[in-house]
Amino acid sequence: MIIDVQSKISEYLDLIEAIKEQVDDPATAFAILPEIRKGMRAAEMRQGNGYSSTGDLPATDNQLAYIRKLGGRIPEQGLTRNQASKVIGDLENIKKSPEVFQAPVRRP
Repeated sequence: MIIDVQSKISEYLDLIEAIKEQVDDPATAFAILPEIRKGMRAAEMRQGNGYSSTGDLPATDNQLAYIRKLGGRIPEQGLTRNQASKVIGDLENIKKSPEVFQAPVRRP
C-alpha cells in the first residue's frame, strides 16, 4: 500500500481545522484528532476487508484452543470471533453449573 504523504498531511490539517471550528482551544482540537482518526481507520478497515466488525473475523487461535480445553468441539466450517465467544461463554457456564446441563435421570 502506497501512502501519499502530502494528501495525508492535508487530510489531517483539514480535520484539525474542522475540529477547531467546534472547540475554542487548539490543545483540545489536537487531543480530539487521534480519536477521530481511530474511528476513521476502523471504518476504512471494515470497508476494505468486507467484514462488518472484528466479530465477523475468523475465531482466533486462542479462542479455538480455549474451546478445546473446555471440552468443546470446533465445527468443520469454523467459527467467527462472535460465535467462538458465545461458545466459550456457554462452556464456562456448563463448568460452573454442571447440574443444570445434565441429562435427566430416568426412574423406573
